[in-house]
Amino acid sequence: MLTKQGIDLSENFNNRGFSIIEVIFALSIFAIGILAVLSLSISAVNTNASARRVTDATALVEDRLEKLAAMPYEDIQNGEETEGAYKITWVVIEDDMLAKTKSITVTVNCPNRWKETNVSIRHLISNNG
Repeated sequence: MLTKQGIDLSENFNNRGFSIIEVIFALSIFAIGILAVLSLSISAVNTNASARRVTDATALVEDRLEKLAAMPYEDIQNGEETEGAYKITWVVIEDDMLAKTKSITVTVNCPNRWKETNVSIRHLISNNG
């Protein structure tokens, strides 16, 4: 059976509430934490945007290489094209590494709207004719 042992808990605690200094200190710590999370979020958004630009540029390079590889060997020439904000350039060098081959370097860059983004892939096509 529980009995009251005569201990008054209210005597041991100060029941006046929080002082203004304690509230300001708590809000300061909270604000520092929020600013750190905000800074991290901005960094993550910028990194994701950069990764998306590189992914888009890589897809454009691969697409252009597939189109050039599907063309007749004699028709493959230097060229340049713009797709959206991306500038696609391809340089064809005949007999660069091996005889009866064309070395194609496709470069995609996006210089105007964002930080400089360049993706370049080199591919060899042989004359099967």
